[in-house]
Amino acid sequence: MQKTTTTPVAKLWLSNAEAQKYLGMSSSFFKRLRQNGRLRYYKVGTSVFYKKTDIDRLVESSRVI
Repeated sequence: MQKTTTTPVAKLWLSNAEAQKYLGMSSSFFKRLRQNGRLRYYKVGTSVFYKKTDIDRLVESSRVI
């Protein structure tokens, strides 16, 4: 099993690339979350941003046990 680590980020807003690095997930993972309405996002021009707290909340809500 591959061990995944998160990168500490002290920012309120994360770009799509920063969010991918923060969780170690692909762009298609975040695209699916946006399309399914599971993760709020903000768009400025063609750039997509997420609130770090929304990403943290998503991970916390996905806890298994």
